[in-house]
Amino acid sequence: MLGERDGDAGVRGDNGIGRGGLNELSLDSFDVVVVGAGPGGLAVSQQLGVRNISHVVLERGDCVGWMWHHVYYSLRLHTGKHLSSLPGMAFPAGTPLFPTREDLTEYLRAYGNVFELPVMTGQEVFGLRRKDSGWEIETRDAVFRSKAVVVATGIMSDPVIPEFEGMESYSGQIIHSTEYRRPDECSGGSVLVVGIGNSAAEIASELARAGRDVTLSVRSGANVIPRSIAGVPSQYVGWAMGWLPAGVQRRIVWGTGAVGRLLRRGPPGLPRKMTVGRCGDQPVIGRSILEHIEAGRVRVAPGVAEFNGSCVRFTDESEWYGDLVILATGFRAALGWMGDFGERDECGFADRRGRVRSAHHPDLYFVGQNYDGRGGLYNIRIDAQRIARLISGTQSQ
Repeated sequence: MLGERDGDAGVRGDNGIGRGGLNELSLDSFDVVVVGAGPGGLAVSQQLGVRNISHVVLERGDCVGWMWHHVYYSLRLHTGKHLSSLPGMAFPAGTPLFPTREDLTEYLRAYGNVFELPVMTGQEVFGLRRKDSGWEIETRDAVFRSKAVVVATGIMSDPVIPEFEGMESYSGQIIHSTEYRRPDECSGGSVLVVGIGNSAAEIASELARAGRDVTLSVRSGANVIPRSIAGVPSQYVGWAMGWLPAGVQRRIVWGTGAVGRLLRRGPPGLPRKMTVGRCGDQPVIGRSILEHIEAGRVRVAPGVAEFNGSCVRFTDESEWYGDLVILATGFRAALGWMGDFGERDECGFADRRGRVRSAHHPDLYFVGQNYDGRGGLYNIRIDAQRIARLISGTQSQ
């Protein structure tokens, strides 16, 4: 069993919400509206519930953790289960150290049910506006009103799709990594994966294991660190690093990648990223991609210069011909629906102060916008607690 209670009464769809349906709660009665029922939204909801703060969680999909149901099937967390759980509930006994996609989605479902979180599914938010001293949040079906808003829309719902010259002329298929599920669903024989984040490395490795002809386009290099060190997840080391100044963290990540490269034998493999930027250039976690490159199952090419028919030309003038291009080119914070209230910082995340509060609007909060060596889910846990404390303190004033 997951948690201390179970049952399906806590998370509802369009017809109602936990702790009272819409026919029992006026849309004007909420202290807080939380947008998004992924890990961030659920964690904030649980913390608001502990403090008896009236709220509703609006989710565009048909279940909690909807986006996690639509990632590639082989995804496995890079973060250990002990530092990846949400407030108030651990992963169940028997969960592997690095939970799978199925482990996480089942955990999120159970989390919503155990705490009877007031989630409304099928409620995509289209607009946010000021109304008197509070907010109006517009969905297809209703306009919700609240004193405060917590944005928990994360990054996965806003993929970055670069524009290369000649893309429209490409005779094959171009998809973003968000559309990739598994190798047997990919067309053709030769695949080009563009990018060198964790998704790019894992997808390229999986395709190589399946016997596909894989080329990996790498524009600026990467720092690769092991998933675990002497059986201890690298994230646990990152947790200790997370309390160090950001500049020190960047130098440690760079140095770890350099040492790991020196310890490996064989071809040079991936070009190493020579600098780690201020905006959180996350390392590639896990050495599987290096093994496939050194074994010749994955070819490394430089950055893409242009598309031309069935050809992709790289910056060194070399060419690739194939049927499928997967753009593993990352994500950015999903703030577009917020209009003028979605101000961004220099790294493309919400412009905040104190980690979670808008720099411009004191009753607007963000969760899922902090990424460092401690892991996104760990940061969600501590940020959800911080948001609930801030909102509770505002109400008591």
